[in-house]
Amino acid sequence: MRTTALALGLTLGLAGPSLAQSNRGAFAVDAMIAPTTGLGFAYYVTDGLSLRPWLGLGYSDYQGFFANLGAQLRYEFSSGWTVSPYLSASAQYSHSEASAIATPGPYGSQGNSQVAFNGSGGQFGAGAGLRFRVASSLSLFAEGRVLHATYPIGELRRGWSTFDINDRTRGEVVLGMSYLFH
Repeated sequence: MRTTALALGLTLGLAGPSLAQSNRGAFAVDAMIAPTTGLGFAYYVTDGLSLRPWLGLGYSDYQGFFANLGAQLRYEFSSGWTVSPYLSASAQYSHSEASAIATPGPYGSQGNSQVAFNGSGGQFGAGAGLRFRVASSLSLFAEGRVLHATYPIGELRRGWSTFDINDRTRGEVVLGMSYLFH
């Protein structure tokens, strides 16, 4: 019984990559729901290496309208498997309306000085994630990413899936899905 189970497991494990289609030269559409809502595209340079530009838009009562435009280079280690781990490198430009904060004057009274935080600038980072293939063309993905900004971002928290590391670095949990055109 153990031998049969082991043989069946090995057969199924080895069948996954051999039944997989090549992704080289294929295009995909990515829809992201965290940390901002966004739409991206992907081009597979090789079976595991893809270039993924995106546009993200959002609005919050705290900072107003914000947008980001970026690109990611992603390498999947086992692109033919149902669950595929990957590493990524990202660069993006983010734009956000400036936030003005009144600083307290002497003895707790509101002063006339205002400090403005500008949320526009570049961000660079790296991440790791998992892609889960639901069907031959449809995949879900989750990624943990660390981004370092060229400007202070401590006050620019962008939702439930981000956390501050320091005033220029933050972590993100990115969730989304991809549709691959074969």
